[in-house]
Amino acid sequence: MTHIDHLILGVANLDDGIEQFERRTGVRPACGGKHPTGTHNALASLGDGIYLEIVALQPGAVPPPEYAALSLLKELTPVGWAVASTDLEALRNELAAADLPVTEPDAGSRATPSGSTLRWQTFRLQTGFREAPFFIVWSADSPHPSATNPSGCTLSALSIASPTGEVLERLCTALELPVAVTRAASPAVTLDLRSPKGPVRFEFPPRRPVSA
Repeated sequence: MTHIDHLILGVANLDDGIEQFERRTGVRPACGGKHPTGTHNALASLGDGIYLEIVALQPGAVPPPEYAALSLLKELTPVGWAVASTDLEALRNELAAADLPVTEPDAGSRATPSGSTLRWQTFRLQTGFREAPFFIVWSADSPHPSATNPSGCTLSALSIASPTGEVLERLCTALELPVAVTRAASPAVTLDLRSPKGPVRFEFPPRRPVSA
């Protein structure tokens, strides 16, 4: 089964991001741990095998270039999303059948505050672009974050505008993903959640947060 796995909000400071999310939704994300890339995160379940990740740079860390822009984000801003499957080869074959070549899988991991380690494999489209998801297959012995983190929010809608909208439309159609895709000259992402405090929206390009 292929589905949206998680949605990523970037922010310069993780503590600030946790406070922002709790203030807007009424749900306080739990600290998730550190990545070898120099980032750390906090997580909230969105139910049904989906979760939300807030990611920021670890204090004093020198991140790879692709993470450097996190330091500029004062407000929670959509910076990525992931698609999951339990069968890595089947997912890669589905994408190949849709004429969407992908990279070779890379192993990833994260140490949790409890001392355990979560493990996974990821890969991407060969011709990647900012609005495209990456793909993840969790290790069978790693509990999924949607089952182990604070709940109360659910995903209402994910909408993406992209100069490469045709590719994204083909991807979402092939994998039957519930994502609204439009073609546009500039990329834009809108993430809508239902929360105990009502509907909440996060947007890229970043704006001052407002209720949806």
